[in-house]
Amino acid sequence: MQSLRLIDGDIQFDEFGELLLVEETEELAQCCEISLGTRTGEWFLNPELGIDFDLFTGKSVDEEEMRDELNRALLDDERIESVEEITFSIDRRARVMTVAFVATGTNGEVIEQEGVEIGVG
Repeated sequence: MQSLRLIDGDIQFDEFGELLLVEETEELAQCCEISLGTRTGEWFLNPELGIDFDLFTGKSVDEEEMRDELNRALLDDERIESVEEITFSIDRRARVMTVAFVATGTNGEVIEQEGVEIGVG
């Protein structure tokens, strides 16, 4: 599958003004990143996409619930077979959570993504 290459939500172009594309493992990693950065119900074409941001806000958050929600969002993509590892750190001052994960696609490819930022403010 191919998708437009996005960096911080912006479509990327090459030096000639042509759209850049991602495919295969890179495309799947990009889709996972988009899912983790989307509030459930936010995108009208797929209201199930994303995470429940309410689980990530407040003073008494449950890290196990947060990890379960991240895992659920990743596994919602039918091309993800399993999630081996999820780590995250929260910068309360900046109201940002940084997520890293390792997952395996149904094609056997390992997807490793670091530095996925989620606004938790």
